[in-house]
Amino acid sequence: MNDLKTSEDIRKRIAELEAQTGNMEIELKRKFSVTVDSLSPGNLLKNTLSGLNETPGLKSALFSTILNLGLSFTGGRMLFSKGGIAKKAAGVALELGAGKLLSKNINILKRFAANLFTKDKKVA
Repeated sequence: MNDLKTSEDIRKRIAELEAQTGNMEIELKRKFSVTVDSLSPGNLLKNTLSGLNETPGLKSALFSTILNLGLSFTGGRMLFSKGGIAKKAAGVALELGAGKLLSKNINILKRFAANLFTKDKKVA
């Protein structure tokens, strides 16, 4: 620690420490603002989705899951809706058939989805 011998030295040191404290408060407020901004729902979603793009194999698994859920939902709506036995049987058949078809042709569906969402589309 510095040897402070006079009251003028003490005042200078107090002024230095107050300036340092002020700078630290400003930096803390800036970091808090950045943190609050990064925790907004939009930024959380954006950061999560950008992280998904970097994870290998996750896109295909996510695509398969979403496709299966969509087909299950459609089949379930037919299965549990008010209607006759034929409509319910059609719902079960749709769900099972689509699941089997999806598992066989998943690579074709992945390529189709990738081509559907690419940015460099050719205009005829």
